[in-house]
Amino acid sequence: MPTALVTGASRGIGLAVARDLAKDHDVILAVRDPGTAPAGSRVERLDVSDPDSIAACAAHVAGPLDVLVNNAGVYTGPAREIWAVNVRGPLLLTRALAGKLAKGARVVMVTSGLGSLSGQPESLIRRLKDPTFDDFLALCERPPGGYGPSKAALNALTRRFARELPDARVNAVCPGWVRTEMGGPGAPRSVEQGAASVLWACRLPPDGPTGGVFRDGHPIAW
Repeated sequence: MPTALVTGASRGIGLAVARDLAKDHDVILAVRDPGTAPAGSRVERLDVSDPDSIAACAAHVAGPLDVLVNNAGVYTGPAREIWAVNVRGPLLLTRALAGKLAKGARVVMVTSGLGSLSGQPESLIRRLKDPTFDDFLALCERPPGGYGPSKAALNALTRRFARELPDARVNAVCPGWVRTEMGGPGAPRSVEQGAASVLWACRLPPDGPTGGVFRDGHPIAW
């Protein structure tokens, strides 16, 4: 059975994605507090804001890994904390697990429509044209804004990884505005609808797209 790892999988979209993937995958729930994971789950402790925690988790996970879903995210708080979770975390975790990815693995970055480049300042757009991994880490140290800019960087990071991991299908997926703790009760989409958008990228065919940004299986402007 193929193996999938989902970050931020103790609730909301991450948990819904993990539950659906469990139909045909051995699923690892990577969560900050294992006590919050559903009983009987395969769990790894992971705080994506902590490089040491990322390294320890990656070292403990045995390959091959067929699906990696970078779902954990933060909406509010100090900019550096937001970028540590939304950008640096996926960057470090994906790099740490790159050698354990199966051929044709699906790597999914959970993004947001708020990360559209059209909504970002020109100074950030220039810095995201063709950044290196070191450029992303530098942005995380002195982030130019909060949630929206961090997701714009995540989209650019997706494109970088698509080039660095040519045997994988690496895409960013927007679940839409979903009724989660982050999205609030007034959001128009259910958790199941948001999860379905992410699951589409988890189950792409071998010749599926890579390096794109999608919602509900359709490309959107990044």
